[in-house]
Amino acid sequence: MNAMKWYGRSGFRMLFAGCLIATVASGWAPAAPGPEEPTVPKELRGYRKRLIEVMKGLRVPGIAVAVVKDGKIIYLDAVGERDPDKHLPVTPDTVFYIASCTKTFVATAILSLAADGKIDLDAPVRRYLPRFELADAETTKSITIRDLLAHAKGLNCGPVVWLDAYTGEITEDRYYRWLRDATPSGSHRYTNVHYTLLGRVIEAVSGKPWKDFLDERVFGPAGMKRSTGYASKLYGHVDAAIPSIRKGDGFTAAAVRKTDNTMHAAGGTGASVRDLARWILLNLNGGTIDGVTVLPRKWMSQMHKLQDAGPQPLPSFVPRTRDGHGFAWWVGTYRGNAFLEHGGGYVGTAASISFMPQKNMGVAVVANADGAAAQFVTMEIYDRLLGVEGKDLLPRFSGFIDARLARTRQKTPGNPNPAENGLPLPASAYVGAYEHKDWGTIHVRYAGGKIVGTQGALSLSFESTGKDAFMLSYGTGEPDQGRCDIKDGRVCAIMLQLYDEPYRFVRE
Repeated sequence: MNAMKWYGRSGFRMLFAGCLIATVASGWAPAAPGPEEPTVPKELRGYRKRLIEVMKGLRVPGIAVAVVKDGKIIYLDAVGERDPDKHLPVTPDTVFYIASCTKTFVATAILSLAADGKIDLDAPVRRYLPRFELADAETTKSITIRDLLAHAKGLNCGPVVWLDAYTGEITEDRYYRWLRDATPSGSHRYTNVHYTLLGRVIEAVSGKPWKDFLDERVFGPAGMKRSTGYASKLYGHVDAAIPSIRKGDGFTAAAVRKTDNTMHAAGGTGASVRDLARWILLNLNGGTIDGVTVLPRKWMSQMHKLQDAGPQPLPSFVPRTRDGHGFAWWVGTYRGNAFLEHGGGYVGTAASISFMPQKNMGVAVVANADGAAAQFVTMEIYDRLLGVEGKDLLPRFSGFIDARLARTRQKTPGNPNPAENGLPLPASAYVGAYEHKDWGTIHVRYAGGKIVGTQGALSLSFESTGKDAFMLSYGTGEPDQGRCDIKDGRVCAIMLQLYDEPYRFVRE
C-alpha cells in the first residue's frame, strides 16, 4: 500500500518530511497576548517573535509551546490559528491531536496495573490475550509485556496499522487474523503494534476500554483536564485545533481526521500544551504532581531507564542521539545531556514532548500541521536554555518542506473524475458497496459530477487511468493503483494492490 505509508515511518522521516502547509493568505493571527516578559526567564524573552517567524517559515497555521524547569511552568505561549477556515486563534488550552505521544500514557497505565499486582511485565502476552498468535509458535509464546513496552521484538503488521489508525475498519477478528501472518524481526524496532496490543492488555485486565482507563488512572489524577482518548470529545471541544493542509496560498481543514474508531492505543489521544506541561512535570518528579502519585517512583524510574538498545541514526546537524527505548520514551542525549522524548505525527498535526532529567527541564510543542515545526521549536528552546548559539537552521528546514511540497504536487491526482475520463461504463454503474472480509468495505458514490467514496473513516477520490483502471487517493497525494472487474456490463468487484498483494473487494 502506498497511500499514507510515510506517516507511519520512523521519527526521522517525520522530522524531515516537511509539512503540507503554506502561509495563510489573510495574514498570521497570534493568539491571546503572550507570556508576561517579567515572568519569563531571560533566555526565552522575546521568543514569541521568533515563534511567529518559525510558524511562517515552516508553513503551519498554529503552534503552542510549554516549557518547564525546576518544578514550574516557565513559558507558556501560543501563536497562529487553530482553525484556518474560521480563523480562530490558538491558545495554551487548545486541544491538539498528539498521535504517538499517546504511548507514554499507555505505558504509564500498564505500569500502574503492574504496581497493583495485576500485570507481570515478564509474563508472556498470551497470558492476558489468549487470541494472540504470530506466524511462529515459539515466538508467540516468548514475547512478553516488557518486550512490547520497550519495542524490543520488532513486531509490526502493516494491515493492522492501516485498519487501526486510518480506516477504523478494525475488528478483533481482523486484528488477530492479520497478526497470525506477522513475523517479528526479533530485535529493536519502534512500531504501533506493540502498543495496540498493550491497549488490549489494559482492557483485558481492567475490564474497561483503554481510553476510560487512562481517564481514571492517568489524566484525572494528573490534573490533565483537557486530555482525552476520544476524538469526539477532542473535536467537540470549543477550543480544538483542526488538522490542516495547504490549499493554494493558505490552509484548509485536512480531509483525513481522527474518529473514535481510529483513536487506537498507539496514537489515540488529544491534549492541550498546558496539560502536556503537567505531564512533563509529573515525569520529572518521579510520578507525582501536586501531591498526587499517579505512578510510584520505582515504576516511573523503569520507564525512564534504557530497556532495549536500538540506536537510531540522525543527521549530523541534529544535536541529539536516540539510543533505544525505556518504556515508551526514546532514551538518548541532547548536546551530551540525558534526554527523553516522544514525538507524534499524523495528517495535519504534529507534537513533541521531551525532558532532561538532570537539568530538571522539559519542553512540549504542538502544531496543527504535520512536519518539522514541533521538533524544530523544541531544539531551539533547549539551545536557548543551555546557552548554545549556532547557525540558524530555519532556512534548511524550510528547504525540506519546499521539497516535500514539490513532490506532493507531482503525486497528486490531476482529475479525480473518471466520468470525464473515458471509463467504459456510465459513472452511476460504479456506485455501490465493495467488501473484503479482512479489509472492510469501500462505499462508492457519484456526487458533484465525481466518483468518490469512503473506506471507514477515510474519504476517497478516484481518477481514471483508462479502461477499467484507476488511481485511488486518500487525500495525501500518494494514491494507490486499482482496477474494476467488469462482467456483462456490470462492475462486480474492485481490485486493489495493498502492501504489495492484490485484494478483491466484491460488490455486495
